[in-house]
Amino acid sequence: MQRFFLLIIAVVILQSTHAQGVFKGLVTDKDTHEPIIGATITDAIRRKPLTVTNADGKFIIPKKEDAQQTTQQIKITYIGYKPLIVKATANGHYELEAEVSKLGEVVVTAQESRGLTSASKIEKHAMEHLQPSSFADLLELLPGGRSKDPVLSTPNNIHIRELSTGNANYATSSLGTSFVIDGAPISTNANMQYMAGAWDAAATARDNTNAGVDMRSISTDDIESVEVVRGIPSVEYGDLTSGLVKIERRKGGHDLNFRLKADMGSKLMYVAKDMEWQEKHLSLNLSADYLNAKADPRNRLENYKRVTLSARLNKAWEHESYNLQLTTNLDYTGSFDNDKQDPDLNYHQEDSYKSSYNRMALMSQLQMKMKRQLWLKSVGLTVSAAYEHNLMERTRFIQLSRMTVAPTSKEEGENDAYILPFKYVGYHKVDGKPLNTYAKLNMRLQVPSNKVSNTLLLGADWNIDKNLGQGQVFDPYKPVYTSISSRQRALKEIPANHRVSAYAEENIKWPTPVGTFELMAGIRGTQMLNLPQAYTMHGKTYWDPRANIGYTLPKLTVFGKPTFIRLAGGIGQHTKMPTMEQLFPDKLYIDFIQLNYYHDNPDYRRINLMTYIRDPRNTALEPARNLKWEVSTDITLGGNRLAVTFFREKMTSGFRSQSYYDTYTYKQYDASAINDDALTAQPDLGSLTYQEVNELAGYANYTNGSLTLKEGIEYTLETVRFPVILTRLTINGAYLRTTYNNSIVDSYRPSVVIDNRQLQYVGLYANDDGSVREQFNTNFTLDTDVPKLKLGFSLSAQCLWFTTSQRKEVSNYPTQYIAPDGSIHEWQDEYANDTYLRWLVRDYSASLFEKNRVPFSMNLNFKVTKKLLDDRLNVAMFCNRLLNYAPDYDSRGTTIRRHETPYFGLEMNLKI
Repeated sequence: MQRFFLLIIAVVILQSTHAQGVFKGLVTDKDTHEPIIGATITDAIRRKPLTVTNADGKFIIPKKEDAQQTTQQIKITYIGYKPLIVKATANGHYELEAEVSKLGEVVVTAQESRGLTSASKIEKHAMEHLQPSSFADLLELLPGGRSKDPVLSTPNNIHIRELSTGNANYATSSLGTSFVIDGAPISTNANMQYMAGAWDAAATARDNTNAGVDMRSISTDDIESVEVVRGIPSVEYGDLTSGLVKIERRKGGHDLNFRLKADMGSKLMYVAKDMEWQEKHLSLNLSADYLNAKADPRNRLENYKRVTLSARLNKAWEHESYNLQLTTNLDYTGSFDNDKQDPDLNYHQEDSYKSSYNRMALMSQLQMKMKRQLWLKSVGLTVSAAYEHNLMERTRFIQLSRMTVAPTSKEEGENDAYILPFKYVGYHKVDGKPLNTYAKLNMRLQVPSNKVSNTLLLGADWNIDKNLGQGQVFDPYKPVYTSISSRQRALKEIPANHRVSAYAEENIKWPTPVGTFELMAGIRGTQMLNLPQAYTMHGKTYWDPRANIGYTLPKLTVFGKPTFIRLAGGIGQHTKMPTMEQLFPDKLYIDFIQLNYYHDNPDYRRINLMTYIRDPRNTALEPARNLKWEVSTDITLGGNRLAVTFFREKMTSGFRSQSYYDTYTYKQYDASAINDDALTAQPDLGSLTYQEVNELAGYANYTNGSLTLKEGIEYTLETVRFPVILTRLTINGAYLRTTYNNSIVDSYRPSVVIDNRQLQYVGLYANDDGSVREQFNTNFTLDTDVPKLKLGFSLSAQCLWFTTSQRKEVSNYPTQYIAPDGSIHEWQDEYANDTYLRWLVRDYSASLFEKNRVPFSMNLNFKVTKKLLDDRLNVAMFCNRLLNYAPDYDSRGTTIRRHETPYFGLEMNLKI
């Protein structure tokens, strides 16, 4: 141990001595002031390469005996920038000017990231010009995106590179999109806010279980920038399949900000105060946001409201050998749905739905960056905790037309059921209290090199999800949903989900005379802890290798303009762990009526049940895994940029609910022998004859049976701003093709009744559920910025060239069938004429599998912003579908007429 400490001291002394004989420097972009990674430093006199800048844009040149002669003049070069020849100075700061400078450029669209993977960067000015109400509005700016009217009465889930079917069995893509705000992810793994037994749209349309983040709850006013990673992200980010959304919020400043917005469906108010003490390296940002939206402005009984509060503290310390930065955020988000029927239309009784989402989040992040030339470049620690109290309430007047039972037994076996009154008011509550804690430790290392800029990222994170709520709470003798098949269970009884991950990633940038080579390659391992041994995932580590590679050609001159071409590609595995509801679903109670006896005297009525309990947990459930690959090119000619990406994603193990059938035995009592007039009490079962009946009944559990295949091309063209008309053209769009399929056997039981019983056979069909959807769109955006008038406006023609949808053809004949005793048999052709089995042959028409094609349509959107009062007041207006071109078309002999109305809004921003 003593030798170890002596070695550490010796290394520190040697590094200190070495640091005294060097030239240090920092290279940044002159316009953006961001560090330039991989810039080459050359001896301007001897033309000898000396070193390259590291991940922080810094470099070190050792002093030699002839340093005065060899390092007085250095040359700094990097592709896309003008060479800089300058005299070397101690701790020098060197700024490179881009070949085509965009200093002061106003950008109102999303820009393609300069990184290796495909990603869209949305800055503050673009968000202000768009005038969003929630994060969902920003998706219009992505390739393949289009403007949509806000629909804030139901959850808004994200869909990256896909054309959603709206089917919950294919919701893994939205569930597998990770939202990271200021370095802390939003977890929905403990969300179990669903109403058991619900069948009405008031409850089912607002069910967001296992569907990911509801974007309605994310306010955009505090956001400084957003990066939507559509391609292969760093292994630093996990528990995802489809994409990554990184949100950075504003820090520092001195303004008092107000925002008021009104459109055809909502009103928004926002206030924020920014405080900064530069001499203390301290800043505090406070903000509040309120949104009130209605699905129909004429209906005040259905609305959505959002309240957000945020306090963000940032403190920095500067030391001679390192910089330390501490960020602490405290946030509250309230999201409220209300839907109520007019009592005058409902027998003057209450019929209402209420849902409240209350989330408190505390996040703290500590970053230390080394100033000296050490192998250790930075260390970061992020910890966060989020607690939610979610409440879903349904009150409904129930009026029954026949005798209905309320099964209440929590034990398997025979039992008497309670007979519900014909009229009552039912109340059902779902109480959820998800708790999430998260911790991540990162460190970045760098091997000193004069040839290659390299960074090694090492890290680990730990995520814990627990729900402390009561779950389904209702009066079993007055249920809102009489067909409910579950009983009450406290959610706190469910074991906590523990997910631990470790990762390593190498980033290399190697400038050479024949071009610049880049590599980002890493691996991430994830394991779920606290799982019972019966689960397949118990003790199993899932590995996600990911790699992105790029090559940038040397500078070219085309038509007298500097031209740069980069080719890139990547491949990677992505894993999303199951949620708590998928791992530990509620037990199912299957009740069979053995005796249903009605008497004029309510005291003599009797309904006897046989109750079976099934645990739908699927211990073989595994994570959803998505394999992505993409190739791209990025061409810049005289400041005009074209980026094209071809991608393919295949996920064969998405989560879905699948039906399974078992055979159950119960007694069927003969009530015809009961003498109604002689009864003095409920009929005695022991005196009644019965026969034993076998019944096929199904229940559902979660499996890895959904296949999602995404293919397509994304493209973005950005021109320079034309000097005379002060206008810039942006063209972006995508061709998207999404294939959905059930990769496991599906079951189907006809509803036909034979001999007063539902058919006791179930057909098994392979690849029974599938569809293919396509879309090709292009958005042409002309944005004009007139600094002298402090006026900016844009005109966007959003062209949807076509959309298609087609259900995949399936067989009318099953491959197997389940017999009444539960046994499985192979299907034979002669069974099509059997009295019972012939009903398993379906009669699908060929027209059901025809491709449905919707032809060209175009929307013209207009936005304008005007600054007043020395830029303190900003007034903006937008109108979507100012002009709409959607010609009629014929489909299967029917003429389809399309018509859409404009949607507009106005807002005002004030800075004091």
